[in-house]
Amino acid sequence: MCPIQTGATTEGSDDCSFLPFLLYNLSHMKLLAFALLSFALQVCSASTGKAPATAGDPVQKIVATYGAQNRGAGADRGDTLVAQNSAPSLDGASKSQGTSGNGAGEPTQSVKVSELPPLSITKDWSDRAYWLFTFFLVAVGGLQVFLLWGNLRAIERQAIQMERQTGILEKSVALAEKNAETARQNIEMFISRERAHLRVEVMPLEWPLQPGPPKLRYKVTLHGATEAYIVTSCARAEIMDSLEPADDAKWWPAMSIPQVIGPNNRVVEAVVEGIFPKMNLEQPDLDAIDAGKAFIHFRGFIRYDDVFGTERMTRFRRAWELSKVRNPDGTRSAHWSKRGSPKDNSET
Repeated sequence: MCPIQTGATTEGSDDCSFLPFLLYNLSHMKLLAFALLSFALQVCSASTGKAPATAGDPVQKIVATYGAQNRGAGADRGDTLVAQNSAPSLDGASKSQGTSGNGAGEPTQSVKVSELPPLSITKDWSDRAYWLFTFFLVAVGGLQVFLLWGNLRAIERQAIQMERQTGILEKSVALAEKNAETARQNIEMFISRERAHLRVEVMPLEWPLQPGPPKLRYKVTLHGATEAYIVTSCARAEIMDSLEPADDAKWWPAMSIPQVIGPNNRVVEAVVEGIFPKMNLEQPDLDAIDAGKAFIHFRGFIRYDDVFGTERMTRFRRAWELSKVRNPDGTRSAHWSKRGSPKDNSET
């Protein structure tokens, strides 16, 4: 099967169309090669057998002459030179010994080989078939090498193409991640613009305070195009000996604000009467505040849900801080300052 390539050249497409044709023929060529190999082995085994003797063979002539001399009556049995292409057999030697045993007066004859007759080897069609079959095997091996080389080139081109596609894929993944981050930021911007944001603003006190129940006023303002659904809230004023407030788990009373604050009523004003632990301030308390020995703290929170179902929290913590410089009339100016940790003054 030709490897799949994206954006390959015309040369690559020609190689891919030629490879299936060669591979298809190669399966039939293997069968033909196996048949030729079997036939050549049979021919070689038949050609290795001994060829029959011909009438003009010089070895046969010498053997016939030697037999005629043995059959002649009263002929002198001298030494006869016999030229043959093989050593005398053991059967002939045993027969000679038997004959010499029967005729005690007959002399023993010896056979000597002086020279070998000339031997000529001719090549027939089986030798040519062997060379032709060998050449065919070499051609098949060369074709296989060519096919493997073409397949290697195709694999190399495919590897290069895969490297390019991998680079393109990595860039695409990075771009997709960047687009996803941009989309997430856009969604967050849209939600932040449309959802409700509640902020608490504490109004200044009417300083100097007069003995009696003080009133601390504040405003809850809605920022955003959708409603805020109040879950729970708290606003509490108290007197402490330190300007830095201590942690206190007591969160009461609740704010006097509606359960839903929407675009139609963006600003809600409320008031807290009394300062914990006293509902009324006496003159010694006011003198301690004026001397910087006591401080008024105002803290609270609002927990609400926006229209997208996310729970939000707004916290605030303030302290009424007096100026160290007195005015010409002997009074001192004051303002609310943020106190506590960043979490105590946060909006989510």
